[in-house]
Amino acid sequence: MSMLKGVPPVVPVSRGPRLAGTAIGGVALLVATFAAMLVPAATGARAAIGTTKCTGSQTVTYTPGLTDQPREVTVSGTAPLLDCVSTSDPTIFQATSTFSATGTFSCTSGTRAGSRKITWNNGNTSTLSSTSTVSLNGAETVVLIKGVVVDGEFKGARWTGTFAMFGTKPLACLTTQGLAGVSGPLTLSIGSL
Repeated sequence: MSMLKGVPPVVPVSRGPRLAGTAIGGVALLVATFAAMLVPAATGARAAIGTTKCTGSQTVTYTPGLTDQPREVTVSGTAPLLDCVSTSDPTIFQATSTFSATGTFSCTSGTRAGSRKITWNNGNTSTLSSTSTVSLNGAETVVLIKGVVVDGEFKGARWTGTFAMFGTKPLACLTTQGLAGVSGPLTLSIGSL
């Protein structure tokens, strides 16, 4: 084999280490990309500690009717929650709530225990335990509600609610039949309490 004068011979170089280095670099890049993908997922999982707040109106039925004298009453009702804001689940913007409870109370006092189910606009549901306390706030009769989400979306989160029964006591509270039902504004908050 003839060699050109002044030109050094071409020496074959093994490509093994270079290919191995490229392969290792590619694996490192893949691992880094996968790890970066996990960070938002973990952040999303922590979003459950945020809050979901809703406002709406609630219609309640009392059986037997509420009077000025405490007695055992079964309560049931529905509440369209047309204005919801959630930092826990941005797909939520409204819901429908139904509930039932039993306790001893009157038009102005008492405590009852029950459960509430919320159907969210995204198709998910939440089942909530609740304890409600009826009390006077100035001239207004309000129900303060608290409990825990026992199943479904936001399971394990605490929740509170406020239902304004009426501003002035209805005359039906003075009758033996009592107040059969009432409607009023409801606010509800889940999480970070």
